Amino acid sequence: MARIFAKGLTCENLNDGNPCGQCDMCIDIAEGNLVDVIEIDAASNRGIDEIRDLREKILFAPNRAKRKVYIIDEVHMLTKEAFNALLKTLEEPPEHAYFLLATTEMHKLPETIISRCQTFIFNRFGLDQLVERLELISKSEKFSVEEEAFQLIARKAEGGLRDAISLLEQISAETESNITTDAVRDSLGISATETLEQFWSAIEEKDAEAGLEILKGISSAGKDFRTFGHDFLGFLRDKLHQNLTDGEYITKLLPAINQIESALAQLKTSPIVELPLEIAVVNLCQGIAAAKPIEKKVVTAPPVSTPVAPAPVAKVAEPVVTKEVEKKSDGFLFEELPKVEHKPEKIEEPVAREPIKISVDTILSKMSEIADQAKIPAFAKMSFLNTKPAMKNGKVVFETTSSFHREKLDSEVIRNSVQNTMIEMFGESLLIDFSITDVVEEKETVATADDFLTF
Repeated sequence: MARIFAKGLTCENLNDGNPCGQCDMCIDIAEGNLVDVIEIDAASNRGIDEIRDLREKILFAPNRAKRKVYIIDEVHMLTKEAFNALLKTLEEPPEHAYFLLATTEMHKLPETIISRCQTFIFNRFGLDQLVERLELISKSEKFSVEEEAFQLIARKAEGGLRDAISLLEQISAETESNITTDAVRDSLGISATETLEQFWSAIEEKDAEAGLEILKGISSAGKDFRTFGHDFLGFLRDKLHQNLTDGEYITKLLPAINQIESALAQLKTSPIVELPLEIAVVNLCQGIAAAKPIEKKVVTAPPVSTPVAPAPVAKVAEPVVTKEVEKKSDGFLFEELPKVEHKPEKIEEPVAREPIKISVDTILSKMSEIADQAKIPAFAKMSFLNTKPAMKNGKVVFETTSSFHREKLDSEVIRNSVQNTMIEMFGESLLIDFSITDVVEEKETVATADDFLTF
């Protein structure tokens, strides 16, 4: 379309605003030989240097045509700096220069660029329009094509004319221009209508075994499950449109559409390709609704009062068993499973404590052993080993100059684990803590005359 527009801007024999397509300018543009129509692929020429080069050359007058036309394809790929460099030229272009910016993702263009352009939105082609165009091409190229084959190719193209023509060319090369419905199905991996009907019948009759057998046959034939899922969704959509007034039939279709859509979303991440569709079949045959994201609900056991121990040693509370509804990453809901959730008790400092007998050097030499026995998580173990122990206010304080390490260790569970481990290891009642200390700045060294050599 940009090239046709460029012909309109340079054509010597316009017919009511339309290019004639026969003058030298139109022919050269069609063949890509007119130097005054410059096509730029922004996907590979997206930097500021390319736009600067364009700004310098645009000032020169056109060589042959009366206008110079720049066609920038995939313009949304330009960098932010390139857009800023192009902005001034778009705002005040030379009188002879025109820009045609082509993109499939206009939402990625800066608003400052869009506001300086006239915008034309092209819609996708309808199914009948695609079929009509494919028939015209096949007739001119003398292809032998079955009527249903046109429909299959047009559906696969999903409104894209270029995609439809590419598929037609591909299949004609494979079949030596004798394009049958079966050849199109085999080439594009499209499921046969009979297979889709059998699959739907198995679901309607709640025959899970028959449905799974069909999926097994698709797997054995090496066909793509995503393609089959898309084909089946299209099949259900057609059924939906045909039975809009039949409320009872609609109530059968909607759960099937939801289940298949959910299964297709999980195909990419499923370790077993067939599994999401198999589960969808079982759910539909057993009348189970499609799994939906839900909020986690935690049912916690009632709090139990803990008697105060006479010894001034704080121990970690026993884990409390809770039940939590788990939602797997594949989107299916499973039964409630017991889950252990640690509920650490608050460490209360005793009123009076005996002086700590162990030395800092002893603790420092046992850091790795403490970390291992306390079972410090891997993400926090290195942070613990980067601390230095010190004695402050009757506590063993592990100090660090890094807020990153401090945040990793700032946990009641880790603090309790380390404290209990040290109590068992050294046989002494003590409390521990983690803190961050200021970095000690080195004094600036002032050079004296003796520090220099004279030549």
